[in-house]
Amino acid sequence: MSSDKSNESVSLAADPARDFLEFWRNYFEQTAIQTRILFEGMQGGKSLDQLQTQGLESLSQSLDGFMRTPAFLEVLKQSLKRMIDLKQMQNQMSQSIVQQTGLPLAADVTGVFERVHSAEQTILARLAMLDDRLKAIEKTLNSGLAEKNLKRKRATTKDDGWDDAPNDPAD
Repeated sequence: MSSDKSNESVSLAADPARDFLEFWRNYFEQTAIQTRILFEGMQGGKSLDQLQTQGLESLSQSLDGFMRTPAFLEVLKQSLKRMIDLKQMQNQMSQSIVQQTGLPLAADVTGVFERVHSAEQTILARLAMLDDRLKAIEKTLNSGLAEKNLKRKRATTKDDGWDDAPNDPAD
């Protein structure tokens, strides 16, 4: 009998799956106990919204305190300086590559755009002036034609002897 028990204990100790399952079973039992204790402690206590607010305030205060430490501010300063230095190096490299390949720089393109925009505004202003002059000429021509038509109409009515000719072919 003792040999059976010793064989059984050896086989139990050598089974890794059993140990694995035993570990997780104990873990879940302890988690259930802790959860039950937590819920019992919350009975008649603060609501979940109050607990959330309190937790967020605590987190906010601890993060604020951490972010104001000299060590954090120094690391932030160094990090920002490195980022700026890397950006400047990148700009220098891109400018040297662009100059070597003969491609236009962003400043060149911006200058051309500004010149084109200025020329466009000048052309639009000149077109507006020409349009105004054309309208004045058309107005003058239209008023001259209206006077000629009026004179022609008066001349035809005097020839007929009527003041008002209802069937005037000139109309």
